[in-house]
Amino acid sequence: METDGRKLSGSLTDQVVARVTAMIENGSLAPGAKLPPESEIVRREGVSRTVVREAISKLQAAGLVETRHGVGSFVRTHSNGNGFSPRHRGIDTADDVLAVLEVRIGIETEAAALAAVRRSGRNLHAMSSAMETFKSEVQMGRTAVDADFQFHLEIARAARNPYFLDIFTALGAMAIPRSRYQVAERESQRQEYLKRINNEHEDIYSAIVRGDAEAARAAVRNHLGNSRERMRRATEAGKAAKETQGASNR
Repeated sequence: METDGRKLSGSLTDQVVARVTAMIENGSLAPGAKLPPESEIVRREGVSRTVVREAISKLQAAGLVETRHGVGSFVRTHSNGNGFSPRHRGIDTADDVLAVLEVRIGIETEAAALAAVRRSGRNLHAMSSAMETFKSEVQMGRTAVDADFQFHLEIARAARNPYFLDIFTALGAMAIPRSRYQVAERESQRQEYLKRINNEHEDIYSAIVRGDAEAARAAVRNHLGNSRERMRRATEAGKAAKETQGASNR
Protein backbone atom coordinates (compact mmCIF):
# COMPACT_ATOMS: atom_id res chain seq x y z
CA MET A 1 0.00 0.00 0.00
CA GLU A 2 1.59 3.24 -1.12
CA THR A 3 1.52 6.34 1.10
CA ASP A 4 2.82 9.88 0.80
CA GLY A 5 6.32 8.77 1.75
CA ARG A 6 6.28 9.90 5.38
CA LYS A 7 8.61 7.95 7.65
CA LEU A 8 6.68 5.71 10.00
CA SER A 9 7.50 4.59 13.52
CA GLY A 10 5.81 2.66 16.30
CA SER A 11 4.32 -0.84 16.39
CA LEU A 12 3.45 -2.77 13.26
CA THR A 13 -0.22 -2.15 13.97
CA ASP A 14 0.35 1.59 14.28
CA GLN A 15 2.32 1.59 11.04
CA VAL A 16 -0.53 -0.06 9.14
CA VAL A 17 -2.98 2.39 10.73
CA ALA A 18 -0.76 5.31 9.69
CA ARG A 19 -0.51 4.08 6.09
CA VAL A 20 -4.25 3.57 5.68
CA THR A 21 -4.94 6.91 7.38
CA ALA A 22 -2.56 8.64 4.98
CA MET A 23 -4.33 7.04 2.01
CA ILE A 24 -7.67 8.29 3.30
CA GLU A 25 -6.29 11.79 3.88
CA ASN A 26 -4.66 12.08 0.46
CA GLY A 27 -7.70 10.71 -1.34
CA SER A 28 -6.19 7.42 -2.47
CA LEU A 29 -9.02 5.80 -0.55
CA ALA A 30 -12.12 7.90 -1.11
CA PRO A 31 -15.15 7.99 1.19
CA GLY A 32 -17.15 4.82 0.65
CA ALA A 33 -14.20 2.97 -0.89
CA LYS A 34 -13.69 -0.63 0.15
CA LEU A 35 -10.39 -1.50 1.82
CA PRO A 36 -8.36 -4.31 0.25
CA PRO A 37 -9.07 -7.79 1.67
CA GLU A 38 -7.15 -8.74 4.82
CA SER A 39 -5.09 -11.27 2.86
CA GLU A 40 -3.95 -8.58 0.41
CA ILE A 41 -3.00 -6.16 3.20
CA VAL A 42 -1.07 -8.97 4.91
CA ARG A 43 0.86 -9.62 1.70
CA ARG A 44 1.55 -5.95 0.89
CA GLU A 45 2.50 -4.92 4.40
CA GLY A 46 4.39 -8.08 5.34
CA VAL A 47 2.57 -8.41 8.65
CA SER A 48 0.37 -11.01 10.29
CA ARG A 49 -3.39 -11.23 9.93
CA THR A 50 -3.69 -10.40 13.63
CA VAL A 51 -1.84 -7.10 13.06
CA VAL A 52 -4.14 -6.23 10.17
CA ARG A 53 -7.29 -6.99 12.18
CA GLU A 54 -6.09 -4.88 15.10
CA ALA A 55 -5.23 -2.03 12.71
CA ILE A 56 -8.69 -2.14 11.18
CA SER A 57 -10.19 -2.16 14.68
CA LYS A 58 -8.22 0.97 15.54
CA LEU A 59 -9.37 2.64 12.33
CA GLN A 60 -12.95 1.76 13.28
CA ALA A 61 -12.47 3.26 16.75
CA ALA A 62 -11.09 6.43 15.17
CA GLY A 63 -14.22 6.73 13.03
CA LEU A 64 -12.31 6.36 9.75
CA VAL A 65 -13.51 2.92 8.75
CA GLU A 66 -16.66 0.86 9.17
CA THR A 67 -16.90 -2.90 8.76
CA ARG A 68 -19.94 -4.60 7.26
CA HIS A 69 -19.91 -8.22 8.34
CA GLY A 70 -19.65 -10.59 5.44
CA VAL A 71 -18.90 -7.74 3.03
CA GLY A 72 -15.71 -5.97 4.10
CA SER A 73 -14.35 -2.72 5.53
CA PHE A 74 -15.11 0.65 3.98
CA VAL A 75 -13.91 4.24 4.41
CA ARG A 76 -16.59 6.10 6.30
CA THR A 77 -18.41 8.77 4.34
CA HIS A 78 -18.36 11.08 7.36
CA SER A 79 -16.95 11.26 10.86
CA ASN A 80 -18.39 13.31 13.70
CA GLY A 81 -15.21 13.16 15.73
CA ASN A 82 -17.05 11.89 18.77
CA GLY A 83 -15.26 8.54 18.99
CA PHE A 84 -14.80 7.13 22.47
CA SER A 85 -11.24 7.52 23.72
CA PRO A 86 -10.18 7.22 27.36
CA ARG A 87 -6.48 7.67 26.68
CA HIS A 88 -6.35 11.31 27.75
CA ARG A 89 -7.05 10.26 31.34
CA GLY A 90 -4.03 8.03 31.66
CA ILE A 91 -3.93 4.76 33.58
CA ASP A 92 -0.95 5.08 35.84
CA THR A 93 -1.95 3.96 39.33
CA ALA A 94 -3.52 0.91 40.92
CA ASP A 95 -6.69 2.92 41.52
CA ASP A 96 -6.84 3.73 37.79
CA VAL A 97 -6.45 0.05 36.94
CA LEU A 98 -9.22 -0.89 39.37
CA ALA A 99 -11.54 1.65 37.74
CA VAL A 100 -10.85 0.23 34.27
CA LEU A 101 -11.47 -3.31 35.53
CA GLU A 102 -14.87 -2.21 36.86
CA VAL A 103 -15.75 -0.86 33.41
CA ARG A 104 -14.49 -4.03 31.74
CA ILE A 105 -16.61 -6.25 33.99
CA GLY A 106 -19.71 -4.33 32.99
CA ILE A 107 -18.89 -4.42 29.29
CA GLU A 108 -17.20 -7.76 28.73
CA THR A 109 -19.64 -9.95 30.61
CA GLU A 110 -22.34 -8.94 28.16
CA ALA A 111 -20.00 -9.09 25.16
CA ALA A 112 -19.10 -12.68 26.09
CA ALA A 113 -22.77 -13.63 26.47
CA LEU A 114 -23.50 -12.26 23.00
CA ALA A 115 -20.38 -13.92 21.58
CA ALA A 116 -21.65 -17.28 22.84
CA VAL A 117 -24.73 -17.05 20.62
CA ARG A 118 -23.33 -15.06 17.70
CA ARG A 119 -19.78 -16.36 17.22
CA SER A 120 -18.64 -17.89 13.96
CA GLY A 121 -16.05 -20.58 13.33
CA ARG A 122 -13.65 -17.82 12.32
CA ASN A 123 -14.20 -16.06 15.65
CA LEU A 124 -13.50 -19.27 17.57
CA HIS A 125 -10.33 -19.85 15.57
CA ALA A 126 -9.10 -16.32 16.36
CA MET A 127 -9.77 -16.80 20.09
CA SER A 128 -8.03 -20.18 20.07
CA SER A 129 -5.03 -18.72 18.26
CA ALA A 130 -4.73 -15.92 20.83
CA MET A 131 -4.89 -18.48 23.64
CA GLU A 132 -2.14 -20.59 22.09
CA THR A 133 0.06 -17.50 21.69
CA PHE A 134 -0.62 -16.55 25.31
CA LYS A 135 0.35 -20.02 26.55
CA SER A 136 3.51 -20.06 24.44
CA GLU A 137 4.66 -16.64 25.65
CA VAL A 138 4.04 -17.53 29.30
CA GLN A 139 6.14 -20.67 28.85
CA MET A 140 8.95 -18.45 27.55
CA GLY A 141 8.70 -16.23 30.64
CA ARG A 142 6.98 -13.31 28.94
CA THR A 143 4.05 -11.25 30.22
CA ALA A 144 1.88 -12.09 27.18
CA VAL A 145 0.08 -8.74 27.35
CA ASP A 146 -0.60 -8.50 23.60
CA ALA A 147 -1.96 -12.05 23.39
CA ASP A 148 -4.13 -11.41 26.45
CA PHE A 149 -5.56 -8.27 24.86
CA GLN A 150 -6.09 -10.05 21.56
CA PHE A 151 -8.14 -12.79 23.22
CA HIS A 152 -10.49 -10.28 24.79
CA LEU A 153 -10.60 -8.24 21.57
CA GLU A 154 -11.73 -11.33 19.67
CA ILE A 155 -14.56 -11.85 22.17
CA ALA A 156 -15.71 -8.28 21.55
CA ARG A 157 -15.49 -8.90 17.81
CA ALA A 158 -17.53 -12.11 18.12
CA ALA A 159 -20.33 -10.21 19.89
CA ARG A 160 -21.13 -8.70 16.47
CA ASN A 161 -21.86 -5.32 18.00
CA PRO A 162 -19.45 -2.63 16.74
CA TYR A 163 -19.76 -0.58 19.93
CA PHE A 164 -18.27 -3.32 22.09
CA LEU A 165 -15.38 -3.56 19.66
CA ASP A 166 -14.95 0.23 19.49
CA ILE A 167 -14.78 0.58 23.26
CA PHE A 168 -12.34 -2.26 23.80
CA THR A 169 -10.17 -1.15 20.89
CA ALA A 170 -10.09 2.38 22.32
CA LEU A 171 -8.88 1.02 25.65
CA GLY A 172 -6.13 -0.87 23.85
CA ALA A 173 -3.57 -3.03 25.65
CA MET A 174 -3.76 -0.66 28.62
CA ALA A 175 -6.95 -2.57 29.49
CA ILE A 176 -4.66 -5.38 30.66
CA PRO A 177 -3.66 -4.53 34.27
CA ARG A 178 -0.07 -5.76 34.14
CA SER A 179 0.64 -3.58 31.09
CA ARG A 180 0.22 -0.48 33.28
CA TYR A 181 0.92 -1.49 36.85
CA GLN A 182 3.33 -4.13 38.08
CA VAL A 183 2.43 -5.92 41.31
CA ALA A 184 5.45 -6.57 43.51
CA GLU A 185 5.78 -10.37 43.72
CA ARG A 186 8.20 -13.22 43.18
CA GLU A 187 8.69 -14.59 39.66
CA SER A 188 7.13 -17.90 40.71
CA GLN A 189 4.01 -16.06 41.90
CA ARG A 190 3.79 -14.12 38.65
CA GLN A 191 4.08 -17.30 36.58
CA GLU A 192 1.41 -18.99 38.67
CA TYR A 193 -0.85 -15.98 38.16
CA LEU A 194 -0.37 -16.09 34.37
CA LYS A 195 -1.15 -19.82 34.32
CA ARG A 196 -4.36 -19.10 36.22
CA ILE A 197 -5.27 -16.44 33.64
CA ASN A 198 -4.76 -19.03 30.91
CA ASN A 199 -7.09 -21.46 32.70
CA GLU A 200 -9.70 -18.73 33.08
CA HIS A 201 -9.41 -17.90 29.37
CA GLU A 202 -10.04 -21.57 28.61
CA ASP A 203 -13.19 -21.49 30.77
CA ILE A 204 -14.48 -18.46 28.86
CA TYR A 205 -13.63 -20.00 25.50
CA SER A 206 -15.27 -23.31 26.41
CA ALA A 207 -18.53 -21.55 27.35
CA ILE A 208 -18.52 -19.60 24.09
CA VAL A 209 -17.84 -22.77 22.09
CA ARG A 210 -20.82 -24.46 23.80
CA GLY A 211 -23.01 -21.47 23.04
CA ASP A 212 -23.77 -21.07 26.75
CA ALA A 213 -24.35 -17.34 27.25
CA GLU A 214 -24.85 -17.52 31.03
CA ALA A 215 -21.71 -19.59 31.54
CA ALA A 216 -19.72 -17.21 29.34
CA ARG A 217 -20.98 -14.25 31.32
CA ALA A 218 -20.09 -15.95 34.62
CA ALA A 219 -16.64 -17.02 33.39
CA VAL A 220 -15.72 -13.47 32.37
CA ARG A 221 -17.03 -12.07 35.65
CA ASN A 222 -14.92 -14.60 37.56
CA HIS A 223 -11.84 -13.86 35.43
CA LEU A 224 -12.00 -10.08 35.70
CA GLY A 225 -13.18 -10.26 39.30
CA ASN A 226 -10.04 -12.18 40.20
CA SER A 227 -7.91 -9.53 38.50
CA ARG A 228 -9.75 -6.81 40.39
CA GLU A 229 -9.22 -8.59 43.71
CA ARG A 230 -5.51 -8.98 42.99
CA MET A 231 -5.20 -5.29 42.23
CA ARG A 232 -7.26 -4.37 45.29
CA ARG A 233 -4.90 -6.34 47.54
CA ALA A 234 -1.89 -4.77 45.83
CA THR A 235 -3.37 -1.30 46.31
CA GLU A 236 -4.02 -1.87 50.01
CA ALA A 237 -0.55 -3.34 50.53
CA GLY A 238 1.05 -0.38 48.77
CA LYS A 239 -0.86 2.14 50.86
CA ALA A 240 -0.01 0.28 54.06
CA ALA A 241 3.67 0.23 53.12
CA LYS A 242 3.63 4.00 52.51
CA GLU A 243 1.96 4.63 55.87
CA THR A 244 4.54 2.44 57.63
CA GLN A 245 7.37 4.23 55.85
CA GLY A 246 5.89 7.60 56.73
CA ALA A 247 5.58 6.65 60.38
CA SER A 248 9.18 5.45 60.56
CA ASN A 249 10.40 8.74 59.09
CA ARG A 250 8.69 10.85 61.73
